[in-house]
Amino acid sequence: MLRRGFLWGAVLAVTLAGLTTAARAEDMRTADEFLRGLRERGYFDLASEFLEELRTNKETPGDIKATIDYEQGRLLLEEAAKTGDLVRKKELLDQARGKIAQFVAQHGKHKAASEAAVQLARLLVERGHLAMLNAEEIDDKEKAEKEAKLKEARTSFDEAREAYSKAEVQLEANFKTFPNFIPAGDPRVEERDKAHNALMDAQLQKAVVDYEQGETYPLGSPERTELLKKSLAQFEELYKKYRTQMSGLAAQMWQAKCYEEMGELNKAAGIYKQLLEHTDPRLRGLQRFVLFFQIITERKREQYALAADDCNRWLQRFNSPAERHSREGLGVLLEKSKNILAQLKTALNEAEKKQMIDAAVESAREVVRYSSPWKKEALGILKQYRPKSPSSVEDVSRLSFDDAMTGADQAIGAKEWDNAIALLKQAVKKANPAKEPDKANLPRYQLAFCYFMNKQFYEAFAICDLLTHRYPNYSMSPKAAEIAMACMADAYNTYVDFDRKADLDGLIATAKFTEERFPDTESGDQARLILGQINDGLGNYPEAIRAYEAVRSKAGSKWVEAQTKVGSSRWSYSQELRQKGGAESIKEADAEVEKALANLKKAMAARQEAGTPATDAALINNACDMFDIYLNTNRTKEALDIIAPSVKAVTAGNTQPYKRVMECQLRGHIAGDQIELALTDMAALEKVGGSAGLVQLYYGLGKLIEKEMEEKKAKGDTAGLGAAQQKFLKFLRAVAAAQGGQTYESLEWAGENMLKLGEPKQAGEIFNKILTELKDVPADKLFRTNLRMVAAYREQREWKEADTLFDKLLAQSPKSIEVLFELGMLKEAKAAANQIKWAEACNQWIHLGRLMQSMRVKPPEYYDSNYHAAYCLYKGGDKEKALQTLKVVMKLSRDLGGPEMRKKYQLLIDQIQRDSRQVTQSAK
Repeated sequence: MLRRGFLWGAVLAVTLAGLTTAARAEDMRTADEFLRGLRERGYFDLASEFLEELRTNKETPGDIKATIDYEQGRLLLEEAAKTGDLVRKKELLDQARGKIAQFVAQHGKHKAASEAAVQLARLLVERGHLAMLNAEEIDDKEKAEKEAKLKEARTSFDEAREAYSKAEVQLEANFKTFPNFIPAGDPRVEERDKAHNALMDAQLQKAVVDYEQGETYPLGSPERTELLKKSLAQFEELYKKYRTQMSGLAAQMWQAKCYEEMGELNKAAGIYKQLLEHTDPRLRGLQRFVLFFQIITERKREQYALAADDCNRWLQRFNSPAERHSREGLGVLLEKSKNILAQLKTALNEAEKKQMIDAAVESAREVVRYSSPWKKEALGILKQYRPKSPSSVEDVSRLSFDDAMTGADQAIGAKEWDNAIALLKQAVKKANPAKEPDKANLPRYQLAFCYFMNKQFYEAFAICDLLTHRYPNYSMSPKAAEIAMACMADAYNTYVDFDRKADLDGLIATAKFTEERFPDTESGDQARLILGQINDGLGNYPEAIRAYEAVRSKAGSKWVEAQTKVGSSRWSYSQELRQKGGAESIKEADAEVEKALANLKKAMAARQEAGTPATDAALINNACDMFDIYLNTNRTKEALDIIAPSVKAVTAGNTQPYKRVMECQLRGHIAGDQIELALTDMAALEKVGGSAGLVQLYYGLGKLIEKEMEEKKAKGDTAGLGAAQQKFLKFLRAVAAAQGGQTYESLEWAGENMLKLGEPKQAGEIFNKILTELKDVPADKLFRTNLRMVAAYREQREWKEADTLFDKLLAQSPKSIEVLFELGMLKEAKAAANQIKWAEACNQWIHLGRLMQSMRVKPPEYYDSNYHAAYCLYKGGDKEKALQTLKVVMKLSRDLGGPEMRKKYQLLIDQIQRDSRQVTQSAK
């Protein structure tokens, strides 16, 4: 690595020196060719360094400087296409999108702008590939999550198709600017050919998008079949138009691929054979794909021996590491394994069969080391056929460093963590850490990773701590710091019965060290995110804000995440400041609210500029976070506007993004008094959510409106309180009157809130609807509804109906506290209506209180029953005993079950004392 860096560094210096001597077209050609050479060889770091040198060099020609962002975007895109690290792939794609979009925005009329448009379309295709790979990684049992990723891929392919169409218009217009005839030797010939090639390639790639989108659907499904036919028609047309051009031959290859998938294997094989017979060396890249596709066709035709031979031929011809571990290279390795296994029946004896299995397993093991569409199938082969791991410590101890590392790589790919750990320990020993620490650090790093994956968090942390403190300059030490932080976080969350504080302290210390020791790395940014999350959770919002804001702007997706989180922290901080009161705190709180919105807007803009699909969960949550702030600061229109695109994009289903955005819209429609729309939102949520989730939603919605009414009441805003109550009533009536989509939970919630708002008649109608129209309601829920019906009768003073129904319920559950409490309320209401004496009602409350007296933890009903006993005593004329009852309970209980009950007691005491003073004054 050092030699390569030195060599290319020298070449880079020479090239730069050449560029500084003159700003001519030849210089541009030299820079372009040198950059292309670095890119093709995979030297992305050196290419990026070269471009930054060009950017800062005053002698660099303006035409070259103008394209630096574009070229950097292409580099990032190329690296993303080749990396097997899915997290890294996403980060690279985000960064590439930013660079290319910036170039288009600043140099929209540059001659490279149309090429940039093609690269943006290609980026969307890569996003689709990434989503498909992520779907492959998800267990088949997680159907909803897997389907969400496939839908994300389809959205990316839709956007790519549209982008290629737009780019095609630009490219065609550019091509038509050239005259039909240009004399040989004219420099415009090369420019015209380049423009024509770009146009043909865009048309070809647009057709490939249809094929690849079909791959997101099951084989044989109507959607896949339709897309196959659509792409086949395009490939046939392109081949007819450009049969002598590279794009035409590529279209012919894809034409054959469509035939193969549609079961027309002979047609496909004939085309593949024809393409492989071309001897032009410029077709080498195309033939890499053709031979791979031919191998698949041979297997489908059950020509297993021929297919296996062609696998070896492919691997011999395309033998560079980049080609071998490319998507098609890994596909060939899998095909080799499958075709060998398909021939097991032909083995002459067990020894030959074992040899064949060993060869198949060796190929499959290489596949599982990289992320690809073939990894899952390769893992299946290993599970069925892999040979036993080294059976003893002695077996492992005989391995050399290289053999141990190779075995560990294969074990990691197969997720055999225990085996990988044993092999990596051997590799560390064979490297001789005392004499060759650099050589030992790679297996150390991998050993830490394996310990972490094996949930041996403290062992992993110890190794990472060694790497980061003793060898901080080792290239993987920053990544080791990330593993160390993950270890402490997972230990904290896993070992909940042990010393969690020590794990949390360890996580904080590791994050602080990482931020200080590796400040200009992704690991440093990850540490800042962790410190922000911890401080936010502890309520230390200023420190959380500092940590989040320190994440570098060039950190890509981490910066976007930090902007999202700092917005949340600022919002929480604003609420804390507002609770303090005072003009200065309120002013500071208002400022934090606007800063929170500014951070969230930056995050959303960055996501949108990076081409994030509208269905992306993070983008939807970003919009919902802004919604919460807008809604809670009385900006209902802005709140609904910000989530409108997400509502439109998200698909109905039992997923977190759909539920959250719909719950937001429901709250917004309630706040905006759009009752019919809110009812529609509730019906939509009821269809996809479980009962428990909906109960929480209804409860939350009820508390939200109740809170609004309490705030109006506390402020003495009689008009505002009346308006809030009327709005709530209107909504409840709409829920009750709906013709469809109602559940027990929604109706019960509406009825109970009608009772609270003093509308017993309408409440009774809702309860009757539950009892007479809903089917399959559990008995315990029907019992609850009947009890609420008694309350509705009671509030309407329909004593006969109340007594009849209550007697039935008392017979069913004579010891139920809830039933006996309703009996107290019923007798109290009768006493108020002069149907019975207050003493009878008081005795019921005293009896109920005594039943709960022996309970170690007193329920709220205990304090409420004593309150009602005192109230009945007061109404019956015994004010002194009423006061005594209230004061004794208050003295014996510190909190009376909560502040609301304490306030209730105090209000009654004040009322009794006030009444007593008035009587005394009258007597005087």
